[in-house]
Amino acid sequence: MIFDSLKHIENYKGLGNVYEALEFLAKTDFRDMELGKYELNENCYYIIQEYETKAKTVAEAHEKYIDIQLLVSGNEVIGVAPIECEKQLVEANPEKDIWKYSCKTQPICLFENDFMVLYPNDIHMPGATLGESVKCRKVVVKVKA
Repeated sequence: MIFDSLKHIENYKGLGNVYEALEFLAKTDFRDMELGKYELNENCYYIIQEYETKAKTVAEAHEKYIDIQLLVSGNEVIGVAPIECEKQLVEANPEKDIWKYSCKTQPICLFENDFMVLYPNDIHMPGATLGESVKCRKVVVKVKA
């Protein structure tokens, strides 16, 4: 897992497709783009989404894709845990590359222009409130692992 701000993406030059996705995120204004799914290249696609943060969210993990989650506006808490943590599988959907878990996570607060890179060994629980529920706009880039 990587947690950082877009102003530091030069630190990740050696990460191939992940760095290319970070460069794209840093150069693109997502504030007024239509919500939805877009192809970036043969190794990546991205989703622009808006939602209200919630007090209770569900932990998830992926096997085929690395998530890069960029918060465009709002604030949220993303809980993280290693895949080896004590967990209980709640739902598996291999076709959509998502496994949902019940487990304890460590909270990390995201604000505007903060991003997280979440690898297949990172369980993550996005969309949680930092206090009161707020509206967030986020871009999630899915990079083939």
